[in-house]
Amino acid sequence: MAHMAKVDAFTLSDRDFFTGKPIYDILDQFVSEIKITRKDGYNIFPLKTKRGNPDSRTTPGDRIRPQKSLGQNFLSDPALAFRIASMARESPIFPCRIIEIGPGKGILSGHLAKMTDDLWLVERDARLVEGLQTIFSDNPGVKIVEADALDVPFGEDGSPYIVVSNLPYNISVPLYLKFLGSDFPPVFMVLMFQKEVAKRLLAKKSDPDYGHLSVVTSYLAQIRKRMDLAPGAFNPAPKVHSSVVNVLPLSVREELSWAAISLSRKLFCYRRKSLGRAFRTAFSGDHALFGGTFFQTETEFFSRKVDSLSPDDFRELAIRAKSHHLPFFDRMAKEGKELLKP
Repeated sequence: MAHMAKVDAFTLSDRDFFTGKPIYDILDQFVSEIKITRKDGYNIFPLKTKRGNPDSRTTPGDRIRPQKSLGQNFLSDPALAFRIASMARESPIFPCRIIEIGPGKGILSGHLAKMTDDLWLVERDARLVEGLQTIFSDNPGVKIVEADALDVPFGEDGSPYIVVSNLPYNISVPLYLKFLGSDFPPVFMVLMFQKEVAKRLLAKKSDPDYGHLSVVTSYLAQIRKRMDLAPGAFNPAPKVHSSVVNVLPLSVREELSWAAISLSRKLFCYRRKSLGRAFRTAFSGDHALFGGTFFQTETEFFSRKVDSLSPDDFRELAIRAKSHHLPFFDRMAKEGKELLKP
């Protein structure tokens, strides 16, 4: 009498077929996940077999577990990796140097290496650096930099560069501000943020996510959201969704913008207060400012809530500060640029 077998559910997604996953890898996954037992409890597939793939190379990075302390969530969807890397071609200057921050196991890097002969991979994790060195050992156009990206002085040699990054969540905003505030900003950026952070960058006045980051972005860049990514596109899967944005840094950097940025940063700490009350609270030590005519005109303007002010309103506030109290304005302009440094 023939033995009866029970087959458990198999979790292979149809995406594997459309991204060119080799059939022997699919079979290995089947063997590793399926348990087929006879009535006597014997498992027909007691051990996982390993089929050789002559086109693949095992690297030290393949065995590395992501570190939560470094904000590591590796992109694992090859189709999405191709789409994201391809966005670099939309840069106003292309081809040129491409800098990838946090390349991880190199899923984006492989595509980027085909687009330029000057690719920098900036990775802080020494364990991953070893794997990247193995992958790109035969490519002289790839420069691997073991460093914290917050400490690297990008662009000082004057070469135009594009930044592409699945930004580590714990340093995404400081890195973004560093590039926007740099004396040598990138010509284009393709960046991945937590979706909630991206909403703050993209927000307009009256949007619930509107705030200081929205104001900074409006002065220093043009930004556009390109796509959202579900947690399942990463390993390990984060608890939040992500968004990919394209950023075109602007070359106009005038003192008024820096002063407005500083005013925005300080006043948004009191976003629900009127501008007049927030100003007196944020700058309570500037007695000379309050003793002049700064608050004596346009009282309706100063009665508005801070979070109702547009980027143009913050610029207008900077203009008024300059005309009524130049030393205060100069200090704000200096502090505005310093605020963007990590």
